[in-house]
Amino acid sequence: MIHKEVTNYEKNLETLTTIEDSLVSYYENYLVHSFKEEIVLREVDCWQGRADLVSAKIIGEYNINIEQAELLSKLTNAQIISLLHYKAPRSLRYIVEKLALTETTIKRAINTLKKANIIDTKDNNTYTLCNTFILPNVEFNAYEAKLHNWRRAFYQATQYFGFSHYSWVIMPEKYIKPALKNSELFTENGVGLIGLDNKGKKIVYVKANKNQPRRKAFYLVGVGKAMKKHLNMV
Repeated sequence: MIHKEVTNYEKNLETLTTIEDSLVSYYENYLVHSFKEEIVLREVDCWQGRADLVSAKIIGEYNINIEQAELLSKLTNAQIISLLHYKAPRSLRYIVEKLALTETTIKRAINTLKKANIIDTKDNNTYTLCNTFILPNVEFNAYEAKLHNWRRAFYQATQYFGFSHYSWVIMPEKYIKPALKNSELFTENGVGLIGLDNKGKKIVYVKANKNQPRRKAFYLVGVGKAMKKHLNMV
């Protein structure tokens, strides 16, 4: 097993500057081996783009099962959950007015979430989150890898602030100079910039700033995906 892991590292390193997937795979291996307490996800759809890599750090206690995590990872469910609280009931009318979804779709999702003990029905058909459904605090780092097109990578990285706390661009050292000439753009927008040389050495040129995820529903989808992988591993 160790020999196979080393071989995969070397294989990706050989094509680090010629194949984008090798750049992603190499950094994925780096994250998996360097941050063993974190969950690493690949190709995460955040509805404003698809992040090449996402690392998730679970903070605090939680009470969520695999079925609940699976439901949370669906956008419609996450949108409804994002509007609910544990003590302040929300009406169906309130939810319908807030979301660009049909009442039928919302009712169907609510019934599914009720059966999974994610939400409770209160008086007058109002809804709260179940007290037994406890989400962890999850901190996300999103990574966009590109060989050449740093502008496209930068744009994509800014979109990941919809769900992520930190966002980074990864490029080979061989092609990173144009991005470095525009490093102030990364700094001003809080996007990190990482270079990888032909030996796999990581160089952080711009450190990412912490951001509060801009879209709660997108963040909750990420939590669902991260918890689903985590619960399947434990």
